[in-house]
Amino acid sequence: MKPFAAPATRRRILCTLLGSLCLLLALALAPPARAAETGPAMGLNQAIQKALAYSPNLQAAKEDLDSARFARSESQTGFLPSLNTNYKYTGLQHVNHTRTPLGVISSGATDTYQWTNSVSQPLFTGFNLISTFRLADLGVDVAQAQVRLTMLDLVLSVKEAYFDFLRAQKAEDVSHQAVVQLGSHLQTAKDFYDVGIIPINDVLKVEVELANAQQEEVRAQNATSVARAKLNSLLGLPVDNHLEVQDILNFHNVDIDYDQARRIARLERPELAALDLKLLQADQSITQAQSRFYPQVNLVASYIFTSDRPELGQNDVYDPTQGQLMTQVDWTFWEWGRTRYQVSQRRAQKRRLESTRRDLQDQVDLQVKQNYLALVDSQKNIVTAEASIRSATENFRITEERFREQLTTNTEVLDAQTLLTQARNNYFTALTSYNVAEARLRRAMGGGVPEGVEPPREALPPERPDLNPLAAALAAPRPEKP
Repeated sequence: MKPFAAPATRRRILCTLLGSLCLLLALALAPPARAAETGPAMGLNQAIQKALAYSPNLQAAKEDLDSARFARSESQTGFLPSLNTNYKYTGLQHVNHTRTPLGVISSGATDTYQWTNSVSQPLFTGFNLISTFRLADLGVDVAQAQVRLTMLDLVLSVKEAYFDFLRAQKAEDVSHQAVVQLGSHLQTAKDFYDVGIIPINDVLKVEVELANAQQEEVRAQNATSVARAKLNSLLGLPVDNHLEVQDILNFHNVDIDYDQARRIARLERPELAALDLKLLQADQSITQAQSRFYPQVNLVASYIFTSDRPELGQNDVYDPTQGQLMTQVDWTFWEWGRTRYQVSQRRAQKRRLESTRRDLQDQVDLQVKQNYLALVDSQKNIVTAEASIRSATENFRITEERFREQLTTNTEVLDAQTLLTQARNNYFTALTSYNVAEARLRRAMGGGVPEGVEPPREALPPERPDLNPLAAALAAPRPEKP
């Protein structure tokens, strides 16, 4: 250790250092300068709208909806008459002869050409046609519910990525402030060592802490780049695009009651609505299987051209034209219980759906409870984190001043710096958890699309009044077991 300097010299040095430290502290508390922005900062609503316009998953769900609509249109054609044409040639080795008192009469010809045009109209199919149409019609609503489900999941993913990107930026700012403050403290420690106030090992400790802080800053910068790339991917932008977003990482009161949230979730969750629709489809599927118990009745009108020449002209053997009207009844009344087994199978599938629906409702209630408690916990953590950051800031200020007066040790300053960095990170983490918990709670309630964001027309919930009795019966709370 070098010998101590004269007291007057030490006072002049300390005054000079104090002025320099004030300037460095002001620079440390200022946010770090960022790279020039390539465009205006993107807001959350704008990001969600962009993701909805790009999402391949949402587009695939829309294609499934179009497919379901085509299937419904196809099922409607079963109610309409079908037209059929048939051209047939029959060649016989011998012509049939019939002996009569008047002599031998030949019937037919060795070559027969016949052109048949017919119209078939189903009259009764055992309710098969109508159940098939209702199945397809409900399939459209199921696909529409799937579009809405995909949209809500996408909105939640964008919110999570958006707030995670903001949290990563805040963590990068905190790590940068720690580097600046430790750099300033290192300079102070070196000056104190030069005048013989502190030993060399105190300087070395600060250098080690500064190196650790610089490594943490590099990790924070990488985390920010990864979070930005994830958000870019959701928005359909290149992963290395320099995206800037609006800083909305703040606290706002969320006025949601738990019981109200649970009731809304039971009515609005698209997963529950889709299962309600599938239960209605199961009813129609049972009716469709039961249709084989009934006869199938069709009305067939035909107009037939017959000739012994390919051009179907006048001939001496056949009447060239003939029309006929026929009512056809087909009834398979014995198949060794095949139809009965099919009906039993589809009833079992319906019972399985009912069990799945009850289990899903329990899962929905659990998700609402978990996300509601996470929201409450995050709100409490914000309050304690705010108090902690105020205490840590004041503790760091006092410890630094005491160190300048040599009333405390270098280790105490480093500990105060660590506490301040941790308090800042905890505060921004609590803010992020609060905003993400709100997003997840609203998703658990079957919503979450912010005001001002126009959802796709296909994502609007289907309006089916026939679902209300079923949904009310299945959503009713079950009695407690004794």
